[in-house]
Amino acid sequence: MSIYNVLMGASGPFLFIRTISTNQVDYNLNTALTAAGWNGIIPVVVNITIASAVQFTASANTIPAFTVGALPTGSSVYITNNGYIVGRGGQGIGKGYPNSTSYNLTAPASANGGVALSVSSAVSINNASGTIGGGGGAGGVGGATSADCSCSSCGGVGLAGMSTSGGGAGYGSAGQGYSGWTNNGQYNNTQNSSAGGLLTAGAQGGTTAGASGTLGVAGSAGAGSQACGYVNQSGPGTGGAAGACTSGNSNITWVSNGIRLGTLG
Repeated sequence: MSIYNVLMGASGPFLFIRTISTNQVDYNLNTALTAAGWNGIIPVVVNITIASAVQFTASANTIPAFTVGALPTGSSVYITNNGYIVGRGGQGIGKGYPNSTSYNLTAPASANGGVALSVSSAVSINNASGTIGGGGGAGGVGGATSADCSCSSCGGVGLAGMSTSGGGAGYGSAGQGYSGWTNNGQYNNTQNSSAGGLLTAGAQGGTTAGASGTLGVAGSAGAGSQACGYVNQSGPGTGGAAGACTSGNSNITWVSNGIRLGTLG
């Protein structure tokens, strides 16, 4: 607890002034206030400065990178962002992952980008020198690049090359999947993986996989044929949705917009 808060006791607001110079994951202002000695009852006066190039990121696409929860009436929060507040990118998509019978032609929830900033109380933000962006969606699984239909009359068709997409911007995880199999009496999968997304860029997946999104951008659908009428085996698939820049934007007063990527929800 700061010397100011000790002197003020319960008669005044809880003062929380911080310059944050190290990267943060799943930052929650209310949790930080409690750790600093706030009793959860009296109003707070918060002034946070995020230093240049510092990254606020999320460990999952279901958790905002920065959360401001409900605060008592009379509280004041001012955030100066000189760095990055970035939602989690979607995880890359592959055929047959997490189990060998999954085709994932419709992007699973894990492929969606996450929210950058969630706000439930009045906040003023100066983002003049900063970037706030939702996570990029993962690209869609790629369709088959080749097919052998000569054995279709005997109950089988060989397909190859269903590509696995990369992770979306916001450090989306690498995709896992399988490619190259036959169903004419034999079953042969080769496991493959893609690269994870970077802070502001999505990772490129296989040849026919869709492009993974940059911050606040959805993943593109995959490419490739639907060979021999075997639609469920040759793809391609849809990409993951873009993450929002904000949730609770009606609670935010933008002193300066700066770079904001994704919807202001």
